[in-house]
Amino acid sequence: MPPLRFSCECSQVQYEISGPLPEVLACHCTQCRKSSGHYWASVRVQDDQIKVISDTTLAIYQSTDMAQRGFCTACGSTISWRLQGRPGLLLSAGCFDDDLPVRLTGHHFVTEKGNYYDLKDGLPQAERFDYPADPSPAPSTEEA
Repeated sequence: MPPLRFSCECSQVQYEISGPLPEVLACHCTQCRKSSGHYWASVRVQDDQIKVISDTTLAIYQSTDMAQRGFCTACGSTISWRLQGRPGLLLSAGCFDDDLPVRLTGHHFVTEKGNYYDLKDGLPQAERFDYPADPSPAPSTEEA
């Protein structure tokens, strides 16, 4: 599979992502809703899967005592979330330019979700998010 292209809205932050992806997750926590404008869908990647094409407008800030968020200073796109002391990085699913070979598999922090929407897709719902130490890639949705 060729690398997947990833960029912010203004394309000043651009990556190529190689290798398998585990899944798409939706986080409904208050911080994700405030930083993204709704719930935040993300894909976990390992650092060695990311080839930086451009990141001159990428800013990282300490959003809590244990996590950092990345965003583009030019367009404001939410780019990433990293839990300190754990491998990997969560990237915004909506910033992938190419179709993702994986699908949404569940919702996290559903007790913090906004009261203006319902979750009726039948996917698993969790009150918290247990960050996996080393996720296994999900099966691809692409035809062989």
